[in-house]
Amino acid sequence: MVAQQEQEDPSQILTELINRIRVLESKQSLFNEQLLLVNQNIIEEFKSFMNEIKTVRTDINIINKDLKNLKNIMKHLSEEAANFAKKDKLMVLEKYINLWNPLNFVTRTEVEKLINQKDPIQETIIKKEGTKVAKRSPNR
Repeated sequence: MVAQQEQEDPSQILTELINRIRVLESKQSLFNEQLLLVNQNIIEEFKSFMNEIKTVRTDINIINKDLKNLKNIMKHLSEEAANFAKKDKLMVLEKYINLWNPLNFVTRTEVEKLINQKDPIQETIIKKEGTKVAKRSPNR
């Protein structure tokens, strides 16, 4: 009986092995498809990542150029700041301005008006003497 069972069993065993191999083949096929999909996704992500890296590099280059320009401007400003007047020098200028008092200066047009204006004292002298005084030129 055991021998008969062993004879029937090899065919059953073979059938069972064939079924198992088919299941394994289908699983392997599904795994291969999934692996292919993962590989495609990885390639797409890699391309996207590389594009982002290029963008970041260009941004970094722009920022570096701007930083260099900013450093040059700051250097120029600090050099120019050394040429600014100090507080004590400004106070000396303020003293001179207050001493001269430029608000009391007369403009050229005001001087010409004063020259051309007739003085009432001169008019009375002219009337008494009866002589004419030559009019002054504005160039004097």
